Amino acid sequence: MPKAVMFGKYSTEAWKGAVEQGATARETQVRALFESLGASLDGFYMLPGGDWDFMLMVDVPGADTLAAVKKAVSPTGAVVAQDTRVIMTAAEFDASGSGSYNAPNG
Repeated sequence: MPKAVMFGKYSTEAWKGAVEQGATARETQVRALFESLGASLDGFYMLPGGDWDFMLMVDVPGADTLAAVKKAVSPTGAVVAQDTRVIMTAAEFDASGSGSYNAPNG
């Protein structure tokens, strides 16, 4: 199953909720969302002092799962910025093979 890392920035209101309810309550909610989509949350990390407020490590069946998460979360306004990257181990990268490409002459 592909693995992804997701970074997010909370809205002011979402930060209030995270402080009042605790970050572990947010982790529980996020885990439930991913599990409902057939994915798993490997880690939920808070990032104090950086450009992002939290980071998620997830195993997802495919890009459609990432789209479903975005469609569920974005309308709430709780996350005002996000960035998602599919990640690979070095061994997965090596096993991916390579294609044939002819660069344009230019």
